[in-house]
Amino acid sequence: MSILYFLIALLVLALMIFIHELGHYTAGRLLGFKILDFSIGFGPAIFQFKKKDINYALRAIPLGGACRFYGEEDDPIDAVSFNSQKPWKRMIVIFAGPFMNFVLAYVLSVIMLLCFGNRDYLRYGNGDYAITVNAVTEESPAEKAGVLPEDVILFVNGADVENSGESFEEKTDAISAAIGSAPAEGLAMTVLRGDETVELFVPDIYSEKEQRNFLGISMGVTETYEKCGLWGALKGGFGFMGTIVKTTFEAIANGFRNGFNQGDFSGPVATVAITMKMASMGVYYLLVIMILISMSLGIMNLLPILPMDGGHLLFDFIELVIGKPVPRAVQNTLSMIGFGLLILLMIYVTIGDVRGIFNGMFS
Repeated sequence: MSILYFLIALLVLALMIFIHELGHYTAGRLLGFKILDFSIGFGPAIFQFKKKDINYALRAIPLGGACRFYGEEDDPIDAVSFNSQKPWKRMIVIFAGPFMNFVLAYVLSVIMLLCFGNRDYLRYGNGDYAITVNAVTEESPAEKAGVLPEDVILFVNGADVENSGESFEEKTDAISAAIGSAPAEGLAMTVLRGDETVELFVPDIYSEKEQRNFLGISMGVTETYEKCGLWGALKGGFGFMGTIVKTTFEAIANGFRNGFNQGDFSGPVATVAITMKMASMGVYYLLVIMILISMSLGIMNLLPILPMDGGHLLFDFIELVIGKPVPRAVQNTLSMIGFGLLILLMIYVTIGDVRGIFNGMFS
């Protein structure tokens, strides 16, 4: 079964790359650019053929792709070469790749909402995920006190769970600390049960066997579900994508403020591992990770760094404004520097990915 999920993950990556390169290819064909090569993957070709002077290839390593245009790496050669075209035309062709990733993410978002509805998690009034009781151990102090599964935990021994940090880990740590510091005689709990606030007292929480306070609950979050019609899905698709964009840039900004750590970014290894895990959980979660990958690919390619699409867009925009191109030697030098930095980043994140797999980070 793992082989099946591995193949699904590779197909997902290949689809994202294909859609991206198809954007460049389609825009180039429509605007009359001469295309030399359209390939998915790197390395030796598994399958290839030539049609109308364009070489089409499927290559061995499905971690990238290329739509190569005639004359795109040189100064203008003749009237049909890539860099002889008007800057605005080149910008359309370059932007079409990331744009198609956004289009795919939107289409998948609409399909997800139509098929599975708008899923979220139960939240507190401040927007944080609500910590709920997943299960109650039989004959435990919590069961005897009347704690029930799906109770939303509001207060434990005076600790305000809703405002005890933002993350699930911070809130559950606060609950555990409140339980641990409570007197052996018991503690007070306030839970939300449906629309009713319930006050409970859990007595005799000290366990001689465990040598610590023991409540007898497991904690988690509760998923909510809302059906979506066609119009709701069409609107909700944009909202889902907007959330991803917001979260992505918040994470980047937080990294610049507090420093980046290994594991903050995921490379191809982690992407495959996460996609395999999500595929094993069902179609809904596979659609979610496909949307995330497609959006991430579009966003990262628009970063204004050569040799990314965003870097080429920046230099074409400069040419459009000042009326002449930035010297090719300057662009090539910056591309080599940028490519070297990307390789170093790839090595760095791959090391983090491998460590994460061995440490169970993606399970």
